[in-house]
Amino acid sequence: MARDRSKILFRAAALFCLIPMAAAADDAVAEGAHEACAISAWSTDPDPNGLNVRAAPQDDAAIIGTLPAARDVGGERFATEVSITGSKDGWLRISEGWVLDYIGDDPTEVVFKGVGWVSGRHIGLGLNNRHLRRGPAHDAPVVATLAGTIDGMPYGPDSILVDRIHACRGDWLEVEGVLTIDGIVRGPRLRGWTTGTCSNQVTTCP
Repeated sequence: MARDRSKILFRAAALFCLIPMAAAADDAVAEGAHEACAISAWSTDPDPNGLNVRAAPQDDAAIIGTLPAARDVGGERFATEVSITGSKDGWLRISEGWVLDYIGDDPTEVVFKGVGWVSGRHIGLGLNNRHLRRGPAHDAPVVATLAGTIDGMPYGPDSILVDRIHACRGDWLEVEGVLTIDGIVRGPRLRGWTTGTCSNQVTTCP
């Protein structure tokens, strides 16, 4: 039974500390300029050791945290969710990671808090918009329509299994995934920009 995401907006209070100006400057240099956004998603990394959170958007940056692998709960499998605040070169800037109990009433477990980067190769979410576009704008050309029938079976945006996020801008995401019905891939890989995404793992968002 799905829990309303609006009921879990309040999580553990952030801890504040004074950061030396030199250290803050070093962090800014390490991160570099990036696109800003505000979107939630979840980890798709199959590694049982979890997904590494790094200090900068690059493979050799220091590991500053780990997002736990998906967990089996009540016969269902739920992934660690993240709050995405930016992107650069295929990496996603996150501010928080948490494990939400969709089945019972356990409190939300915050597993990462701060500023870190994860590879967009291992982040996914649900889609609501029936179009993928060439750019992050409503008037950008449509590159794929995510609604129709195939082999007599209807499908919509929520049938697209997004397993990679390339970039973000505002509430837009550049995603990649495949049309999947009944666990079977039914078409080629798709890539494009979309908005109105959904991070609820048990139901579609309005």
